[in-house]
Amino acid sequence: MAIFTFISSWNDYFIQLIMLSFTSDLTISLGIAKLQAENLTDFGLIMAEAAPAVAPILIVFIALQKYFTKGITPGAVKGRA
Repeated sequence: MAIFTFISSWNDYFIQLIMLSFTSDLTISLGIAKLQAENLTDFGLIMAEAAPAVAPILIVFIALQKYFTKGITPGAVKGRA
């Protein structure tokens, strides 16, 4: 549950968009969204910014991976009630 809560709060776009008004205070996800233009989108730059944005999610998942696996495995065993 902690992994999913962290991911949903990290990727929360709408609240960040409402609360932050200065471009210097933008979070990574909002900064990536601002890089998309109407006529031209630099996908290389967007992917370069997306790589560090994924790092905290991967760190949390790796740290809590054993609990995630323990939570999934009881429901995956066939024939167990």
